[in-house]
Parts: sequence; structure tokens; C-alpha cells
Amino acid sequence: MIENFGGILNFVIFIALTLGWAMYAFQMSLGIDAFYGKFNISRTATIIGGFTGSFAAAAVIMHLILLFNGLEGAWYLFTYFVVQAAIAAFLSWRTVSAKVAADEGVIYTAEPIVAPLVFGAGYCFLLYRMQDILYMS
Repeated sequence: MIENFGGILNFVIFIALTLGWAMYAFQMSLGIDAFYGKFNISRTATIIGGFTGSFAAAAVIMHLILLFNGLEGAWYLFTYFVVQAAIAAFLSWRTVSAKVAADEGVIYTAEPIVAPLVFGAGYCFLLYRMQDILYMS
């Protein structure tokens, strides 16, 4: 299985990204009360939290499909994640900078900015290191 990734480092990064998505999928679905409590977010945002969690859960499912079926030709999915990470980091930066809900007691941290950048960097790394695998059709 590791040879399908072009080496152990690529495999470890892919698994780390999968686990990252799984963590956010859990936090935004089953663990939503603890997640909202961590940032002091109103429970009225639960519906959008579940909606967001569905994207993370879909990423986990796609990662599992790639893990067991191979990554040949999957460059478009990795590229999608890079673009999504850039958009998420920018929109999070804008929201955190504006402190939109500070008057409601929302606790702002760098996590919504840093996490997408880490995910995006991971996918960029894999896109570069796995060119011969990802761009095959």
C-alpha cells in the first residue's frame, strides 16, 4: 500500500490529512457541543456546523476510497482541497480580524486560519511529490 503513495512520507502525510478531516467531521457532527463551547459559539449555528461537518465527512470518505483504490488520476481532488484551504483561510482571517461576534462572547483563535493553511500545504506537498502517480489517467 505504501508503494502506491511513492514512499512512506507521502503515505504518512496522506493519513495525517485523513485523520485531520475525521477530527473535524467528528467535532462538527457528534462533538458539536464541545466544539462550540471551545469557541463560545451560540448553538443557533448548529445547522451550519452540521453542514460544514458534511464536507469534512465527505473528505474522509474520498480519502478512504483513494486509500484502497489507488491515487492514479486524483490530482483534481487534491487541487480542490488546495483551493478550498486557501478560501477557508482567507474567509476565516476576514472573520477573525473583524471580530464579527465579539460582542456575543465568541472566542477567536488562529485555528480557523492556520488549520486550512496546514491542510493546503499538505496537499501541495503531495501534489508535488506524487506527480507521477496523481497525473496518470
